[in-house]
Amino acid sequence: MISIIAKWTILEGQRAPALAALALLARQVEEHEPFVLMYTIHTPDMRVPSFPTPQPDEVDFFSVFTDYAAFEKHLTGPVFQSWADRYKKYFLTSGDGLFVISEFLRREAGFVRKQMLTPGEAT
Repeated sequence: MISIIAKWTILEGQRAPALAALALLARQVEEHEPFVLMYTIHTPDMRVPSFPTPQPDEVDFFSVFTDYAAFEKHLTGPVFQSWADRYKKYFLTSGDGLFVISEFLRREAGFVRKQMLTPGEAT
């Protein structure tokens, strides 16, 4: 398994269409990419303090793939590429692609409680 944290930025005035597009992306990944074990998309909760304070237009992905090859398959595959062609206009870009800050992780310890495995619930 390989995990990644990735950060994107929503362009000013594009929050609503960007969040709708991200929800679509998550559904498509779930339906068509079984090698993606977990794909969650978050925005900062500005109601509680975070340190350092995040930007309200930030998007944070936490995803788990079967291996690095699965991550590359997702990134270069038809689901993500088609989605990006249509929706990257809502996000900060660099050159022809999305501007992404990313960090790959290796799990050393921990667990996931059963309550976290609730299909169809977006919270």
